[in-house]
Amino acid sequence: MSKKILAVIMAVVLAFGALSVVSFAKTSAEADTHLQFDENGEFKILQFADMQDGFPMKLITKNFMRKAIETENPDLIVLSGDNINGTAGESITYSAAINEFMSIFEEYGVPVAAVFGNHDAEGNISRAQQMEVYEKYDCFVGCAGEDMGNYTCGTYYVPIYSSTDAEDMLFNIWMVDSGDYNKENDLGGYAAVTKSQIEWYKNTEAELAAANGEVVPSIMFQHIVVPEIFDALVPADAETGTCTNGSIYYKLPEGAKGLLPEYPCPPNYNNGEFDAFYENGNVLGMFFGHDHHNTYEVEYKGIMLCNTPGVGFASYNGENNGARTITLHEDDLTTFDTEIVTYLELFEGDDAAMALYELNSDTTDVLTKIVAFFKYLFLAVFSKIPVAF
Repeated sequence: MSKKILAVIMAVVLAFGALSVVSFAKTSAEADTHLQFDENGEFKILQFADMQDGFPMKLITKNFMRKAIETENPDLIVLSGDNINGTAGESITYSAAINEFMSIFEEYGVPVAAVFGNHDAEGNISRAQQMEVYEKYDCFVGCAGEDMGNYTCGTYYVPIYSSTDAEDMLFNIWMVDSGDYNKENDLGGYAAVTKSQIEWYKNTEAELAAANGEVVPSIMFQHIVVPEIFDALVPADAETGTCTNGSIYYKLPEGAKGLLPEYPCPPNYNNGEFDAFYENGNVLGMFFGHDHHNTYEVEYKGIMLCNTPGVGFASYNGENNGARTITLHEDDLTTFDTEIVTYLELFEGDDAAMALYELNSDTTDVLTKIVAFFKYLFLAVFSKIPVAF
């Protein structure tokens, strides 16, 4: 083997071997970000939940994210976990899977923050190693955060400053790693946010309040919903319930927005995360993914609990596939506007996009998929759009 070929091989090995070096290089205070309200006093967030794909990513999901970015023109994109499929494989394929969507965001130049979900680290690459991949993109404004022990990489905050004063912090976004599967006790199920993370939140919130002279209003993103969701919902029976685990039924309370077709899957135990947010009184809303079909907005003890449906079509999907926008207002930091935008709404009237949906959706039968396949091919040839499924 020539020295030149050997040198190339070694360079590749070293490049990907760097992923094995785990470090918490940046905390929230050190992260390279400075987001501000725009000249109209607004700040729009676009939340993508549960892409849950690998490499290559489905074309329909890519098209959807591009269309949402172009339509909504967000100031920040938030990825709320299960960003990739945990079976993505080796570090090189994980990097390729992350690049599938991060390269899109980089192209549009939109800042991106991310937390992890239960599927992100099911393979052989840790959260910290994945975070190193994210940090290679100029558009990424997240960070690993402080080292709070296992399963906490990616817990940090993202400040938003005044439209007229780049040093005046007006709002905050808490980004919380909700872990994956319960390793604390024998109750099984999903993980809960750890006590060390909750203490970090309390201490950091106090520090920010002291530095700014007042409590900083905020919202929070994490993947897995808090157990209090069942306190916010209304028990129901088989006739009136909209979701069930086979024996217990729930529906949304009067006045709540959105849909609850899927039984929520919070942890089976509680370390007091919601109570900490409630007691400090600075969190207006908590935004989750995880439960792919749910689109609800329900208030509990003055905090809005909002579930965003999956944006990806690689796992189970349907008519609710969508994204969520959250708009903050500089002249009233006590509230926010939020809405769901679905694939079907964004691409209404687009025959090729609808054919692609019928081809990829779990809601269509085999005959419909066959017809959609040939329709899409026909439209692709004459419209010169990508032929990929």
